[in-house]
Amino acid sequence: MLRSVKYGLYGAVLAGVVGGTAAWHTVDKTVALDVDGQTTPVHTTAGHVGDILTAAGYHAGPHDIVAPAIDASVHNGGRIVYQRGRLLHLDVNGVRKDIWTTAPTVDAAMKQLGYSTADFTSVSRSKRLPLGATNLTVRTPRMITIVHDGKTQRVMTTDSTVAQLLRDLGIKVGAKDKLSAPASSELTPNQKLIISSLRTGQVTVDKALPYQVKRVPTATLPAGQTQVVTPGKNGLARVTYSLEYINGKLVGKTPVRTTVVRAPTTEVVHVGTQTSPLVIPTAGSAQAIGRSLAAARGWGDGEFSCLVQLWDHESGWRVNAANPSGAYGIPQALPGSKMSSAGPNWQTDASTQIKWGLGYIASRYGTPCGAWSTWQAQGGWY
Repeated sequence: MLRSVKYGLYGAVLAGVVGGTAAWHTVDKTVALDVDGQTTPVHTTAGHVGDILTAAGYHAGPHDIVAPAIDASVHNGGRIVYQRGRLLHLDVNGVRKDIWTTAPTVDAAMKQLGYSTADFTSVSRSKRLPLGATNLTVRTPRMITIVHDGKTQRVMTTDSTVAQLLRDLGIKVGAKDKLSAPASSELTPNQKLIISSLRTGQVTVDKALPYQVKRVPTATLPAGQTQVVTPGKNGLARVTYSLEYINGKLVGKTPVRTTVVRAPTTEVVHVGTQTSPLVIPTAGSAQAIGRSLAAARGWGDGEFSCLVQLWDHESGWRVNAANPSGAYGIPQALPGSKMSSAGPNWQTDASTQIKWGLGYIASRYGTPCGAWSTWQAQGGWY
């Protein structure tokens, strides 16, 4: 391109010079010397262009333009055009190349090279080009699509990097936001930039804590039979979650804190292991045990008589007497599992049930007769 520019200019200059008079002189003459657009009158007796340039202190290089040619003769009133070459280290949209030009200014060089005023130049267009090399970056406008804050924006820009474009557009990227391309990367034609807006939050919810089940073998139940001794109950936990949203859409939920509001209650289940038939004690044998245990507490026949009447009404002295309310056994403990404090075989053993029942009477009423009086006064319960 520059080759055609150079020779086109040379032809135009030469035509203007040749158009003068054909009378050549070797005597003193005046010649107009145009160096890079600056014209100076020169008085000389030199007969050739090259001699005049040398006398003026110029030495034409391979990238300069001289018209007429160096070896051409000159005449009085003639005109010599001398345009010196300048080296441009060009970077055009990231592509580097070296180009020579005789343009005196950046603006003139850009026009020679076919770049419009809409293109970006790293050096002011009005700046005169030095005779040495000049580093010059040129960026042509490119279309960029930006997606941010739920909208799409298309812009034409000569910015070089993603960060520069965002800064020029006044788009702020938060510390937790995500860019689809590094901020320091070079923009490319028709590039699409996506800014993912990251927001955080918290939420606290209640969550059930499932209870555990503990199975306890017992010989008081037939093999394979089970009985819930302590019902299980779920606990309650309060869990705080950290939430992450990208462009308003939930993308992450992480537990950060858990507070136990109520611990779960372990369910205790007795599992029977008994293989021989279970012998249920008779009321008579149970009363015999009761008389002996009451006597051990210092209660005589009178107190035992009250005990017999009390438990005759409650259970008939049957170890497996069960009430829909949950009361169980000879003393009708409510719930029956309370009697496990007196022994593991509380469901079928008269001695265990009576020990617990006598302890209960002693702690609440003092004596069996005290318990019997309360039972009568309260209409059938103690």
